[in-house]
Amino acid sequence: MRRRHLKNHLRDLNSTKYPYYRVYNQKGEQYCDCGWEKHAQDVVLLNRGFCYKRIDAPKPINPETVDVGVIPVEELTGQQGLPKAVDRLPFEPEEYDFYLPENDLENF
Repeated sequence: MRRRHLKNHLRDLNSTKYPYYRVYNQKGEQYCDCGWEKHAQDVVLLNRGFCYKRIDAPKPINPETVDVGVIPVEELTGQQGLPKAVDRLPFEPEEYDFYLPENDLENF
């Protein structure tokens, strides 16, 4: 197969194709799934008491817009926000001494 066809084939294997047909045995338990109605009919003819049902794609959920109001709630006890940007941790020096010293080169 060419590369493009291989990608399409692999993508098709990972997705469910609708409609498909589900075959049930005498007890009502699922026996198999068939991609074509003719195959489901053949399985039913070969097995006495079996039946099949067409499975269609699920219907999309009706989109609803829900407005949710925000109710301000006080902070929990012991809850702290982030430290301010100018605050330093106790182990950090206030001025860094690891900067390189400036050189005396002339600018062109």
